[in-house]
Amino acid sequence: MEETKGNRPKKSLVQRIKFFLFKDVINNISLFYHRRIRGVNVGKYCVIHRKAKIDGINPHGVHLGNYVHIAQNALVLAHDHYRDEAHQYVDTWIGDHVNIGWGAVINPGLKIGNHVIVGANAVVTKDVPDGCIVAGNPAKIIKVNIKLNDHGGMICRGERPDANQKL
Repeated sequence: MEETKGNRPKKSLVQRIKFFLFKDVINNISLFYHRRIRGVNVGKYCVIHRKAKIDGINPHGVHLGNYVHIAQNALVLAHDHYRDEAHQYVDTWIGDHVNIGWGAVINPGLKIGNHVIVGANAVVTKDVPDGCIVAGNPAKIIKVNIKLNDHGGMICRGERPDANQKL
């Protein structure tokens, strides 16, 4: 085998094929579990990490768009025990082409727009408009007018928001 940078052996074609097949099988099992068993509304071509947490009490209230990527230890909630009985179970909507970073928390009853990146460990407490990057605790807009491709890469990097623009 050829040596690569860092003295790690280069993976053979067979090893790379096995890795991608294994990765796809695990992702399909995860999506089957969330769609069919838990009842989460999951769009096409979504990737939910096996350690991501989708609401356990009200999974029917989580609605994921197409091309959503949810990273490890992210938490998406759709119930709130601090509200009165009538508003305890709420819907959380996540749009198309959204990346949710490692350990991010999406609070219940929010709407996250299309083409959004939620930073690692961000706590989203308010609705997020289309085409922006949010990060922090509580999450604030740090970039606007971004576009993501089907794999989560940025097509348009956008610009910094105006001082008047708030989440």
